[in-house]
Amino acid sequence: MILDQRQRAKRYLGISRELDMALCALEKMDYAAQEPGRVQLTQRSYYNVSENRLAVHREMFEFHNRYADIHVPLNGEERLAITPISLMPEDTAFDTEKDFGLFAGPEINVVRVPVGYFCICFPEDAHKPLLGEEGKIIRKIVFAGILSFRCNNHLVVLYWLNIIIKETAP
Repeated sequence: MILDQRQRAKRYLGISRELDMALCALEKMDYAAQEPGRVQLTQRSYYNVSENRLAVHREMFEFHNRYADIHVPLNGEERLAITPISLMPEDTAFDTEKDFGLFAGPEINVVRVPVGYFCICFPEDAHKPLLGEEGKIIRKIVFAGILSFRCNNHLVVLYWLNIIIKETAP
């Protein structure tokens, strides 16, 4: 899980292509102009603009096996309860086509996400979104992308070659 300010979103580039696309959009997007609904960015990523009612408590955590979510409140403050999926009961049902499952469990952490911030929930981060002042309407964007981790070994090789060249230069 990552919690940070929107203007620092590019700090997390390089985790995956889909996440990079969402993080760059986070910094540039005109949020006021976004209409409610789902926008497909690529075959593997999309974002959804919605208006939802907050609740003080929710029973179920949601989780994904392939998608990471980026929660971005546009007005007010949202809280997200987080727990590791390792605490999920073994018999938990999961819809592989929708990459979505629900389970009840303990809230290990509750994160405040005010306007101007974002929270990334990775597949290992089960989460309860839309927590806050009972009945308050929040407008938010959720970016979702299938994580395809990059192999950064070439960067390591270039780094070590650079050191070797510097050490052996006359």
